[in-house]
Amino acid sequence: MHGNMKSMGWSRFSWEVKDLPETSRYIITETYGLRTASRQEKALIQQVISSCFAQESCWNDVASKLMPRLQQEVDDKFAHHREGDCLVLTHGNRVIAASVIDTSRSSDNHLITGPCITVEYRNRGFGALLLKESLLMAAQGGAEVLFGITRTNSPAARFVYRKYGGVSVPYEFDLGQSSVSHWRVA
Repeated sequence: MHGNMKSMGWSRFSWEVKDLPETSRYIITETYGLRTASRQEKALIQQVISSCFAQESCWNDVASKLMPRLQQEVDDKFAHHREGDCLVLTHGNRVIAASVIDTSRSSDNHLITGPCITVEYRNRGFGALLLKESLLMAAQGGAEVLFGITRTNSPAARFVYRKYGGVSVPYEFDLGQSSVSHWRVA
């Protein structure tokens, strides 16, 4: 069991779309913005995602397999999909957070990256804001239940994904599979 890349210590959260709050007008000071990413921001977004995963020790044991796959997912989103599959939070002209989303109905993981917030902007409610908007965007694909996979001991699992009715179950998968959005429950 320990020799292969099947990993314990993962959770898959699910959210009932009918229970999600409606999108609202945020009181964000005018220097902050929330919007869909533009294609030319791809490199910036990949940087934000990489730095976020690197900051959390809970990803260290799988980073060598996971990070190239996440980079590939971002590449694919920007190559083949409309720009709306990625949300960014900006502060002035700087991208400070990103979330790459799978809107397909049958996805096993709608939150491909989850909300990635750069370190100096954490603990300000941006993770919850980005989670909510990511779920609402994913719901536009027609799924009735949305899924997000993360490490059980990650900040996302401990502090963010429980919001908006997120329910967690233990999850196991093989990182050798083709796509982050098609992980299977073991």
